[in-house]
Amino acid sequence: MLQNQAKIISLVPSWTETLLECGVNVVARTRFCIHPAQRVQNIPVVGGTKNLKIEEIIKLQPDFVILDQEENKKEMADELQRHGIEMIVSHVTSLQSAAQFLAELALRLKNEDLQILADRYQRLIESKKRLSSELFFQNSLIQSLGHQNAVIDQENLCYVIWKDPYMVIGEETFISDVFSMLKLRLHAPDAKYPQMEESELKKYFCLFSSEPYPFEKEFAALSRQGFKSALIDGEKISWYGIRNIKFLESCLAEPQ
Repeated sequence: MLQNQAKIISLVPSWTETLLECGVNVVARTRFCIHPAQRVQNIPVVGGTKNLKIEEIIKLQPDFVILDQEENKKEMADELQRHGIEMIVSHVTSLQSAAQFLAELALRLKNEDLQILADRYQRLIESKKRLSSELFFQNSLIQSLGHQNAVIDQENLCYVIWKDPYMVIGEETFISDVFSMLKLRLHAPDAKYPQMEESELKKYFCLFSSEPYPFEKEFAALSRQGFKSALIDGEKISWYGIRNIKFLESCLAEPQ
């Protein structure tokens, strides 16, 4: 029977942070697993989220490797399977699926702290009427809006994650579910991560995410190009697990 100190390799940055915060023995990570900074610097890197150093993984003899269906490539899972390495695979498209996976991890790793996080997600889902859009934007915006008196058009939002080509968040994604908790709809063509032309994007209020594309470096230029926009902390919104839980809890208005 596995104990709490089972050897885990995490190939999902948000799960790496969550596992470490819950005392799980993470023995390897990807180069994109950057939180918590002081702790991950001593954990070996075994590739990125889209590629593996399979020989390094085999040497470490992990009990489990954790992947995500959207973060990682299927070929990575196939390669691990060929070498007989056991995997735990998440498919996070909503707060509910994040909670369910945390509960699964808690059971398989015998870790009470992971179950506590699953329960905190459930309470957030049940408390969605208390989530404040004012606190949501107050706590997630990185940079002011280009001109002093601008306001976020909450009825006309696009969430932009990539450039060349521009890509936005569509339906059936974790990010869109976060926004739906606040009764906010993200406008996008009918796809999970559709492309949009610049001229079309400029019809909407654009929330440029700080990651995966580094829009923070280009935000001033985007404002000059005529986008109605704000720069938003993508990690707080898309890093399901402990970072997203803490952020959403900070957006709860006091009960009446």
